[in-house]
Amino acid sequence: MRKITFYFILILIVKNQIIFAQINPAITAIINSVSIDSLYENLNYLTGEKSVVIPSGTQFILSRAYSNSGNFAAEEYLQLRLRKYGLETSLQTFDAGGGNVLGKQRGIKKPNQSVIICAHFDSRPYTGSAPGADDNGSGTSAVLEAARILSKFQTDYSIVYALWDNEETGLNGSSFYAQQAFSNKDSIVAVINMDMVAWDSNNDNLAEIHTRNVQNSNQIAGKMLNINSDYGLGLNLAIINPGTGASDHASFWNKNYSAVLLIENYSNVNGMHDFNSYYHSSLDNIQHINKIFFEKCAKLSIATLASYAVLQTTSSVENIIPNELTLYQNYPNPFNPSTVINYKLSTASFVTLKVHDSLGREVTTLVNKYQQPGAYSTTFGTSHLTLSSGVYFYTLYTGENLIVRKMVLTK
Repeated sequence: MRKITFYFILILIVKNQIIFAQINPAITAIINSVSIDSLYENLNYLTGEKSVVIPSGTQFILSRAYSNSGNFAAEEYLQLRLRKYGLETSLQTFDAGGGNVLGKQRGIKKPNQSVIICAHFDSRPYTGSAPGADDNGSGTSAVLEAARILSKFQTDYSIVYALWDNEETGLNGSSFYAQQAFSNKDSIVAVINMDMVAWDSNNDNLAEIHTRNVQNSNQIAGKMLNINSDYGLGLNLAIINPGTGASDHASFWNKNYSAVLLIENYSNVNGMHDFNSYYHSSLDNIQHINKIFFEKCAKLSIATLASYAVLQTTSSVENIIPNELTLYQNYPNPFNPSTVINYKLSTASFVTLKVHDSLGREVTTLVNKYQQPGAYSTTFGTSHLTLSSGVYFYTLYTGENLIVRKMVLTK
């Protein structure tokens, strides 16, 4: 995160509310797949707590500053991680000497229109240890988590998982990308930038969404508010307009693209200011991460990405993971008072099978345990529940894979 002076207008703060609207069960399952263990493990590698194995050798990334050898090690490591998820991976170099790490997932219906989820991976200070756990290992880790989860799906729009270099020296990486996109007349639907999303020393869950009156940026901010509320993510969100120009989303505003920034309590919001006190120092390490807040911010960004990318139907999802997970249509369907749900695993997994109503509210958990490969059957009965006639959804997921189907209860 670059530090510059800026002004803002506080529009509103939204407290967590339990409001149910048109809930997408697939997005609910994606949110549930976001794992703090996975996010934290990413940070262990990015901050030098654990060694990485890359083509240039095994090493600890103790600094990701643009002038440090760890920056180049991070480039290699991030490319390997995105490639692991089956993405079209590339390194975009630019004159300032840096390299943006890019992973692309092509859309099915609108492959020439993209949604970008991004963060900068370089860190500060420029000398000595620069773990950059919050700034901006947190955003980088969340982009990797988005790739881990959403790469399993087919989507209408293409997704670009972008990790920018040289943000700290002047938004060089994202500015280069945005200029290239503008010159090529690329169609970018939305840019979701995460920069410092893991510090919350007072546990108030206050995060900020920075937007400006540029194209559909305000609509993206509004969608994030709704997702936080509708899916009960538990963040207290403040919309800042005009938002700061001190992070990579601003590169896209400058080219008239729709973009927002999600960040911890960076501004003075109604007298509240809880910005990371270890910012740009060797003490910005993993020990100061607020895991609960970090996970909530990641869930919000990843759910927003999924919403804009538009997930394909259940049958499309099954085509991606036919050898790992199969969920059959319940029988009978429609049903009353009970129905049988069958599924099949080809690998041992921790399995969760849940039922939700049409508003996304959980009705019951049918399975929640580790299971060996094989065929399984369970019964969903309604005699002990107070349910009305209508459409219900059942979701089977194993951490990385999920399938959603619908069923109809008649009375």
